[in-house]
Amino acid sequence: MKTSYPILILVSLLMVKAYAQPDEAKDSAQTSHLEYHSVLTQYQAYREQTLIPWVEANDTVARIGGWRVYAKEAQMPPQAQPAVNVEAKQ
Repeated sequence: MKTSYPILILVSLLMVKAYAQPDEAKDSAQTSHLEYHSVLTQYQAYREQTLIPWVEANDTVARIGGWRVYAKEAQMPPQAQPAVNVEAKQ
């Protein structure tokens, strides 16, 4: 056990020396260019939805295809789900 400590120290010193030397050719050839993209660029503020009578809502669901369409959409992966936009009469 006592003989392994000097070997560990020697290996550690060699590793420190190898990592401590700057690679000037690498630094001068590559320059980093950082870009900032805000996550708030596509933010949409909350808007209150207009209420429609429940009879009209049920008729719209029946026209789309009923609960089976919603069940199929729930089983699809998120990127494959269609964006259904049913406009309510105002």
